[in-house]
Amino acid sequence: MGTHDPDGAEQYSEWVPEIFESSSCFHYAFRGDELRVVAANRAGRELMLDRPILGLTPNDVPDTGLEEVRSILRAVQRTGQSVHSSALRVGIDAEGGAAERWLDLTVSPWRDAEGRQVGVLSSGFDVTEHVLAAAHAAEGEAEAHERYARARQVVVRLQGALLPTTVPLLPRVDVAAAYLVAGIEQAAGGDWFDAATLPDGRLALTVGDVVGHGVEASAVMAQLRAVLSARLFEGADLVTATGAVEAYAERVSGAFAATVCVALLDPSTGDLEYVTRGHPAPLVVNGTSARLLPATGDGPLGSRTVGRTGTARLAADEAVLLFTDGLVEKRDRPVLAGVEDLQRSAVAAFRGATPGDGGPGSAAVRISQRVPGDLVASGFTDDVTLLVAVRRAAPPPLHVTVPAEPTRLAQLRLAIDEWCTRLGLAHLDRNHLVLGVSETAANAVEHAYRDRAPGQPAGLVTLDARIDDDAVVRVVVADQGRWRDPDPRPGERGRGFSMLATAGLQIAVDPGATGTSVTLECPARRLAAVDEARPPRDPVAARTGPVTLELDAERASLRVGGAVDHLAAATRLDAEVRRLARNGLVPVELDLGDVEYLGSAGVRVLEMLADEFAQLAIVAPTGSPAAQTLGLAGTPHTQRDA
Repeated sequence: MGTHDPDGAEQYSEWVPEIFESSSCFHYAFRGDELRVVAANRAGRELMLDRPILGLTPNDVPDTGLEEVRSILRAVQRTGQSVHSSALRVGIDAEGGAAERWLDLTVSPWRDAEGRQVGVLSSGFDVTEHVLAAAHAAEGEAEAHERYARARQVVVRLQGALLPTTVPLLPRVDVAAAYLVAGIEQAAGGDWFDAATLPDGRLALTVGDVVGHGVEASAVMAQLRAVLSARLFEGADLVTATGAVEAYAERVSGAFAATVCVALLDPSTGDLEYVTRGHPAPLVVNGTSARLLPATGDGPLGSRTVGRTGTARLAADEAVLLFTDGLVEKRDRPVLAGVEDLQRSAVAAFRGATPGDGGPGSAAVRISQRVPGDLVASGFTDDVTLLVAVRRAAPPPLHVTVPAEPTRLAQLRLAIDEWCTRLGLAHLDRNHLVLGVSETAANAVEHAYRDRAPGQPAGLVTLDARIDDDAVVRVVVADQGRWRDPDPRPGERGRGFSMLATAGLQIAVDPGATGTSVTLECPARRLAAVDEARPPRDPVAARTGPVTLELDAERASLRVGGAVDHLAAATRLDAEVRRLARNGLVPVELDLGDVEYLGSAGVRVLEMLADEFAQLAIVAPTGSPAAQTLGLAGTPHTQRDA
């Protein structure tokens, strides 16, 4: 090693100006209190577009995009502390507008040999290209993430469309289902379930899992489900039906190694026949214990193993659970530990030990709601499917008899609404039946006893409802009055039955010699928790309040409340609107926000008024009882946020 030689160093000092000038970094030297530019190398001059800057102060450079640089220079001069910014955005005035640049800038105090500060030195790099490249990369990553999120949403919606949205309800079997989609890192997978009544009265329960995720897995799932469902409905036994699915899976790309568990439950005896193809066996649960049934030992689809069946018997008030492995398999938990957790959670949910449960309710619903939450609360990487069927005592049928008076319609609506709620009927189906009962009973009130002599007691209207073994709710509304043939020219009347048909109810009218009976049929089904949205406000809640009319004279607005459920209430509404509108000369807003029930009589009046008065605005909150009935009838109206 040689010794330090100051004289030797001085011989190279002549290179300093050239190094300063040719450096790829920009350098500036600002001296004195005014911070005049006393030196700038080539890179520095090029950054300022070769404008003359020597001798100028920062305030002499008018570029508005350099204000932050001026602030940094003054701050370093004032404090004597260095400042660094890795991506400082600046704007340098040029022809056609400011040239936007990003700088990696360091500003330091300039001190003389005695340590006194005599100015400020700044240097750095033009990092514009790097910043723009990083920004474009970030935009591309964000766009890719957005595209992935959109694609996953499509797959989730596809999965929801391919899976059943409801499960059947039987008099002696209560059914519920839950399906949870894995996180954003995984697209929707191939989990699937099905529940359907067969022609022989048994309930077919199926849960399966297709290998993979995404659109392909969803498509394969749908094909396998369709084949199995068709064969079971045709009367094939479990071995034959799963054998058909096996044969089909051999010809379908992506179906190899799919797993499935199928069970047939006899509601009357509790006899359960099942088959497992590489899938977890069913779990039988009651209020005190749980037992996992033995697997039938067959491999997944494509393994060409011989199909075998297992049997068991469900006692009264016992449940059978079919599930996918995503419910019990986690990376940080052995499978057997997951099964034990499932058993404990299911038993607790069965007996109603759910925090805040507060009532007996439906054991099937409790299990389907609580168990997935208990077992995957910390997150899950695979889809989760749970199908629950509980043997129960058949719910008692409904029988109500009331006088044929308009004021009794609300009583009938309340009775059918509460009965359907206890049954577990899907929200929309329950609302349609309430609408059907009110409409048919209103017809009986208005027409059946029209020939009754003054002072004679009012006739009767009878309501009967039951759920049958074919998973259909049948409701009969009957009177003891006289049948009247429909008017061949009904005009604006007769909307009630058309509304019920639009709602999907099957209607049969029997005009007998001793009275008329109307039978309404609706599928007995419960919504499955598959990407389920919040239900809308109850559109036909069974209220008892009479129609109310509240006038806001300043706004020329009539707020309607209560139940517009029969001709008298509709006539009162019609008269008040006509009075307020002054024969159509005054604009009127009809606010239906407080309407608790809107029947066909009210719909007829609203349509007549809207047709007659062009300046009438019919307004109903989105999801409100009035909005849903008007939508069902196809009546023009304006919706607003509730």
